[in-house]
Amino acid sequence: MTDLFGLIRTDVDATLFKGGGEPAPGEYVVPHVKRTGMLARMAGNRLRYTRSRLEFATFAAALWPHLLRGKFDVVHAIDPALAPKLAAMRGMVRSRYGFVFTDGGPVPFDASAYADVIHYVTPEQQRAALARGAKAAKASVLPVGVDTSGMADAVDRAALRREHGVAPDTFVILAVTSLNRHHKRVDYLVDEIAKVPGDILLWIDASAHADGDASLLELARARLGARFKHTHVASDKVRELYRLADVIVSTALHETFGMALVEAMCAGLPVVAHDSPHFRWLLDGHGHLVDMSSPGALAGRLTYLLGHREELRKPGDSDSAQRRFGWKGLKEGYLDLYRQAAAGRA
Repeated sequence: MTDLFGLIRTDVDATLFKGGGEPAPGEYVVPHVKRTGMLARMAGNRLRYTRSRLEFATFAAALWPHLLRGKFDVVHAIDPALAPKLAAMRGMVRSRYGFVFTDGGPVPFDASAYADVIHYVTPEQQRAALARGAKAAKASVLPVGVDTSGMADAVDRAALRREHGVAPDTFVILAVTSLNRHHKRVDYLVDEIAKVPGDILLWIDASAHADGDASLLELARARLGARFKHTHVASDKVRELYRLADVIVSTALHETFGMALVEAMCAGLPVVAHDSPHFRWLLDGHGHLVDMSSPGALAGRLTYLLGHREELRKPGDSDSAQRRFGWKGLKEGYLDLYRQAAAGRA
C-alpha cells in the first residue's frame, strides 16, 4: 500500500492511513491497539474480541473521524476485518465514498457485500472466488507491483559475499519467508535442505516476532549447523540477499501472491516453487517448479542444480518479470480500479 500510495499521488490527491512507522507527507499514523502490543496481550482472548479483532476495531474507530468529514471519493483497504466496518461507515458520511477491497490475504474473503470493486491479485485467486459465489461484476484482476528501480544496477556479488562471510563457491539457498509450519512449511524446507550434499548454505531471512515459530530456527541449527544462517534484514537490504544468493525457494503449497518470489525474479535470482496453477502463472515459464508435497523432490532438484549451475540464470528472466510486475506498468490499472469504484459509489 505504501508503494501504491507513492505511485498514484502524482495523479490523484491521496492520503495513506497506516498503522505504524513515521508519517511522511500525505500520510497519517492511526493510533490503535496492536495485536502484538502489551495491552492486547494482557487482554488475551478472554474478552469479546480476540487480539486481532481488537486491533482492527480500534483502528477503524480512530479512522472514523477522518472519513466522517466526507472528503474522500474512494477508500482502498486490504484487511478483511476492516471491510464491514468501512462499508458501514460510508453510509453515515456526507459524501458516500467508493470502496475498493484487495483480497490479498492468506485466507480468502468475500467482500461482495461490502465493496464496489474487489481486486484479486492473481487469475487463480479470482477463479476460486467466483467458484465460491463471489460477484463477477465486481471482480478485477491486477498483480501486486514491485519497485524495479535499481534492480538492474550492477552490484559486486563477490563483495556482498565477503561482507556477509559467505565463500565465493558456496551454493546459497535463500528463503524470504515467515516462520511457520502450516503455510510456509519451513520444517519441510529444513528437512529437504538437510538432504542436499556439498557446500551449501540455507539462508532464511524472517522475522522472529512473537507470532513466529522460533523453534524452526532451532530445528535448522540442529539439522544444518554451519550450513544455516538466519537474518531479518531491513526491507531496503533484501535486494542484497537476492544478489548474493544462487536460488530462492518457496515451499508453500499455496500462496495468495508471492511477493518475495516476484522481487527475486525482477532482481534476476532464479526461483524454485511448487508446481501448481498459481506458481505456473507467477513464474510464466521462468524458474523451476517442483512437487513440494513429495518428500525428497526439492532436495533432488537442488542437488541437480548444484551440479548444473549454468541452468540457473537465463538471459531475459528479470526483464520479463519487470515488465509484468513493475509498478510503472501497473499504475494505470490501479487508477482504473479507483475510477470504477468512484463511478459505482452511488
